[in-house]
Amino acid sequence: MGEYVVFAIDNDGDLHTNAKFLRYVDERVALQKMEGTMKLCIGSYLGHIERSYIVTFSDFVRHIMNSGYVDNQESIMVLRDGYYGKVYATLKYNDHGYPMEDGLGDLFLGILKPVDKDEAMANYGWTYRPDINQYFIVEEINEAVA
Repeated sequence: MGEYVVFAIDNDGDLHTNAKFLRYVDERVALQKMEGTMKLCIGSYLGHIERSYIVTFSDFVRHIMNSGYVDNQESIMVLRDGYYGKVYATLKYNDHGYPMEDGLGDLFLGILKPVDKDEAMANYGWTYRPDINQYFIVEEINEAVA
């Protein structure tokens, strides 16, 4: 999987803002500046349902982070490959200059776990990927992660 970022944009409820953001990303894709493909997600963060997106970490840093579309986001979720096929999820908090250095402002959440819709809806936070028709939650773990 590598390293990815799940994020929402500022003013996500405004259709014009969403259209401008999607056009901004489409231009970068057309110019072959992005290494991966941005995918739409729908999720619940702190009990609030919102539209979100997933991109490679490097695409986020190069194209999204300083685009003006995520300036007021509290955090982003970083997904990283772990041991034995596990995917680790960490929140990186925006201190007006993220990505924060590792260990500063980070909150390790646990392991990303695919689940069915009912299990996702029973959780406070979840992500749905319509392109693969899959729900995900983060399962807390009590083991040390290197």
